[in-house]
Amino acid sequence: MIKPTTRHWNTVITVMSVLIVAETITFLLATLVHLGIPVPLGFTQPQIIPAAIVEGLCGIFLAVSAYAVFAHKTWAWRVALAAHVFAVAGVLLGILATIRSSAGGEPNFIYHRGILGVLIVVLVLLATPPARAALGRSHRVIQKG
Repeated sequence: MIKPTTRHWNTVITVMSVLIVAETITFLLATLVHLGIPVPLGFTQPQIIPAAIVEGLCGIFLAVSAYAVFAHKTWAWRVALAAHVFAVAGVLLGILATIRSSAGGEPNFIYHRGILGVLIVVLVLLATPPARAALGRSHRVIQKG
């Protein structure tokens, strides 16, 4: 079995952690924007309460996963995986909604596709041996206790 080097291990966890924090921030900002709260982002969005609800839930779930990762909780891998699967589903729902209406325009179009890419990158990173081991999901960690 190939063991990941400490440098590779740290790089994967660091990149993943930074991306989870960035995802959390963007979802929470999107929530504010869709609630009609002015945020100085250089564009405006219409008030879309269903979008605000989904984005708010995604932001909360991702914040919990960020906490779990940074606090080295034994359930970090599971909650990070669940939060990302939920967020991907929410983004796909958002993409479907923006295809069916013109609400949000270009910023919504760009945001949904960009965040979907980032969420998928983190899902791929979560599947790597360094992430699984660091977040308590490797076979060695499970066998030891």
